[in-house]
Amino acid sequence: MRAAEPFFISVGLQTFDGTAISDLTIPWYPDVCNRPKEETEQRKEGIMREKTLRRGTMMLAAAAMALTVSGMAVSAEEAKEGDTYELSIVYDNDIHGRLERLPQFKTLIDEAREEVDNLLVLNGGDIFLRGELQDQRGIPEMNILNEIGYDAWVLGNNDFRIPPEGGTAEEGNQQIQDLIELAEFPTLCGNVTMKDTGEYIDNVEPYIIKEVGGLDIGIIGVTSLKPQDREWEEVSDKVFESGEITVANLMEEVAPQTDINIVLSHTGLAVDTKIANVEGVSAVIGADDHYIITNPIYWPGDDGFKSTPIVQGGGEQDQYLGRLDLTYVYEEGAWTLDDFDGYLYDLEGVEGDEQIQQMIDSYQNNSVEETAEEAA
Repeated sequence: MRAAEPFFISVGLQTFDGTAISDLTIPWYPDVCNRPKEETEQRKEGIMREKTLRRGTMMLAAAAMALTVSGMAVSAEEAKEGDTYELSIVYDNDIHGRLERLPQFKTLIDEAREEVDNLLVLNGGDIFLRGELQDQRGIPEMNILNEIGYDAWVLGNNDFRIPPEGGTAEEGNQQIQDLIELAEFPTLCGNVTMKDTGEYIDNVEPYIIKEVGGLDIGIIGVTSLKPQDREWEEVSDKVFESGEITVANLMEEVAPQTDINIVLSHTGLAVDTKIANVEGVSAVIGADDHYIITNPIYWPGDDGFKSTPIVQGGGEQDQYLGRLDLTYVYEEGAWTLDDFDGYLYDLEGVEGDEQIQQMIDSYQNNSVEETAEEAA
């Protein structure tokens, strides 16, 4: 069976330095599972028929005053045909030790927690390398992330790197374990295994299942192939697999246990477009490229069809906090993505959290003092 050919979509993005990219053309793969073109078209037509039926069901449900569960707990057992469920995801990525915006992120995240009931807060990795505190190997950054409060993070390619220019595999493993031990939320990375055992990195989860508002949400984490491709010594004892392959394989294990599934990805946009087409994935929270994606990327179709959304919040000196609001409808015994909206927060006029700012000031002042003592 011949693999389906990719078609191309144009999206408006910005690079990490703020330069506009107009009509950037990227490949969009109709299906990572290598369905032939005619089967892919049938799949699209089936989805469109389902969405048409769904709209009718939802209109009838509204007329009958059916329960809407967007702001309250509901279980799959309690759900009725036509019920809806809303999930919000607030995300950031590629901080790279640039801490100046984190106090504002904390303020906005706290406001989101007050605003919505069903919320996930996720970090896309690359938390410290190239920052002013990189010699401390992510410890200050992780302490700050703990104070902000996240539900999960995924290892970025640079989180494997010993600053400033690399180290041994033993040093790399210790750095990762120190971050995991410090983190007060799960560390994800499902596409990296140890050469000698074939097992995942110690204390790293390929995915988690988190109950949010009565539903079980699967969060799969995957990272970039860059450490392996660049032959970093720190990962010489590890094997990296392309993210879309890992996600497709893990979905077979995760989907029977969950109601909704999303992917926290540090693989970059080119791979994210493939991950978005894995059956069962309803959102891809991206990272790595530092693209400032102001609105979710998706494949638009006829009659309002919208494919799985992909988001990313810039990075480093141009990092942003993003939000993705997802609406699901319950039909034929499953929760199906019906619609979504997303944006990057405007930080202008947002007052930063004082406690986070104090933590940053303390770390920076200590670093300056240590530097002065070494120079004396």
